[in-house]
Amino acid sequence: MVGRRQVMRSRARRRGTPVSAVLAIAIVVAGCSSGEAKAPTAMPKVTEIRVAFSPLGSTLPVHVADQKGIFERNGLRVKRTEGESLPVFAAALAHGQYDIVLSVPTLVLVGDSRGLDLQVVSRLQRSSAAEPNSVWVTKDRSIESLAQLKGKTIGVPALTGVITDSLVYLLQRSGVGRKEVKLMQLPFASMGDHLEAGRVDAVVSAIPFNTGLAARGFRIHEDIIVRAVTDASGGKIDTGMTALFASSPTFARENPDAIRAWRKSLNEAIDYLETNDAEARMLLQTWLKMPPEVAQSAPLPSWEVEIMPRDLQPYVEISKTVGSIKREPDVNALVWQDGP
Repeated sequence: MVGRRQVMRSRARRRGTPVSAVLAIAIVVAGCSSGEAKAPTAMPKVTEIRVAFSPLGSTLPVHVADQKGIFERNGLRVKRTEGESLPVFAAALAHGQYDIVLSVPTLVLVGDSRGLDLQVVSRLQRSSAAEPNSVWVTKDRSIESLAQLKGKTIGVPALTGVITDSLVYLLQRSGVGRKEVKLMQLPFASMGDHLEAGRVDAVVSAIPFNTGLAARGFRIHEDIIVRAVTDASGGKIDTGMTALFASSPTFARENPDAIRAWRKSLNEAIDYLETNDAEARMLLQTWLKMPPEVAQSAPLPSWEVEIMPRDLQPYVEISKTVGSIKREPDVNALVWQDGP
């Protein structure tokens, strides 16, 4: 070995190569020849998942986790699809086109009742009386209760789903039948113009659009999902959710690490957003193409990832009451629960 180093020093001087560099190479060569080389470090496993969701304030953590490389650091390669139809997402999930899709509690229950293979793997949004999201709004400031909407036209973002089911549930509890109001499907962004023009008497709006409605002088009422959940649970649960993510039990069972990485990534993205308010608002403006004044003044959604089976139970009562489902589902099977 000594003779070999001397030869390499001699060659190095002739070629102008620094002797220290040659010695370093010699040591590596010697280590390899002695059979003591270390095995290359294994690359972390990367799981590709296909995710479908709608671009909303509530889903901003998904966008951030993707753009900031959080998914990648946690071993996920996310192939994202953005769209508006949550029922289509659920059907496509059942047919194997996606691995995780955005949904809402009542649509999961309806899908399960129709035999779709669904399992909730995370929630994404939390609302409360103190931090409302899905509020009902009127132009006529003398209207104080849902009972006063009998015979009126109400704008809703969709004719099915948790917002509409919660509204109908509360109307029924106020003595107003489903056929005693007219529901009109409207995009959140155009609800104010329809109210102003008198084409609707009330709307159900959400963050960040309800801030703009308040600024225009419309009356903001309570969060209908929070109220419906509180009533349906007998006061045991006083928070609502309008966004969650579902997968199939098969995918969740075969890829538990991917589900854990998904939840971990969302939590990290939420932490990032909550400590970077200015950037969060800029993303609302650029990603959602939101007017700057709305993005800067609207309250950010309250995000939460963890979900337990009991959180889904009030929506069972709501869905059964309005007739969206007929049978009692197994909420323990419908919500993914991490093993020991």
